[in-house]
Amino acid sequence: MVGEEVWVALAAGLAVAIPGILSAIGVGMTGVAAAAVSAEDPKKFSKLFVLEVLPGTQGIYGFVAGFLILIGTGLLGGGGLKVGIVGLAILAAAVPAVLQGFTAYAQGKVATAGVSAVAKRPEIFGQSIMYTVMVELYAILGLLATILILVSLGAL
Repeated sequence: MVGEEVWVALAAGLAVAIPGILSAIGVGMTGVAAAAVSAEDPKKFSKLFVLEVLPGTQGIYGFVAGFLILIGTGLLGGGGLKVGIVGLAILAAAVPAVLQGFTAYAQGKVATAGVSAVAKRPEIFGQSIMYTVMVELYAILGLLATILILVSLGAL
C-alpha cells in the first residue's frame, strides 16, 4: 500500500517538474530566435527579452502550485500530513497545475513568431505581446483551478 505522503509528493513533484520542463522549452525556442535577431540589431534586445521571458511564467506557476501543495498538506516542514488529507485527491488537484504547463510550449511558439515580426517591423511589438499574453490566460486559469480545488479539499 502506498502512503498518502507519496501521492502528495508526486503531486507536488509533477506540478513543479512538468511546467518547468515545458517552460524551459518555450523560453529556449524563443531565446534562439531572439539571439539571432539581437545579433543583427542589438537595440531590439529589451523588446525581445520581454517576449522570451513570457513562456517561463508557467514554470513559476507550477512551482507555486507545488509549494502550496507541500505547505497546505503539512508535508513541508516534517510535521507529517494534516489529518484527513487524501493523497490521491491532492494528486487530482495538481492536474490543472501540471496541464497548464503545456501552454508554455504554445506560448513559446507565439513568442517566437513575435520575435520574427518585431525583427521586421518593430512597431508591432505591442501586438506581439498581446498575442503572447493571450496564451498566458489559460496558464493562470490552471493555477487558479488547482488553488480552488486545494481550498475545497481543506488543504489550504
